[in-house]
Amino acid sequence: MPTVYDKRQDPEGLWEVYDSESDEAVVVDGLPLSGLDESEAYEAIEKLYRGELTSDNIPETARSGWPPTKDGL
Repeated sequence: MPTVYDKRQDPEGLWEVYDSESDEAVVVDGLPLSGLDESEAYEAIEKLYRGELTSDNIPETARSGWPPTKDGL
């Protein structure tokens, strides 16, 4: 199943990018994608989906399902 990334706001008003299945913050190059403003979080999600960023803590098997094939398999 492909990884689904989302963003959530912390009590201080900053944003974090997380994997919606595991509910874990996404980590890139050893740093969590947290403490961001909303536009930075949105941009990080877009880059994750385009493959411009790679998560350290999401298994390769989960990432390999994105994007889905023409038949959705």
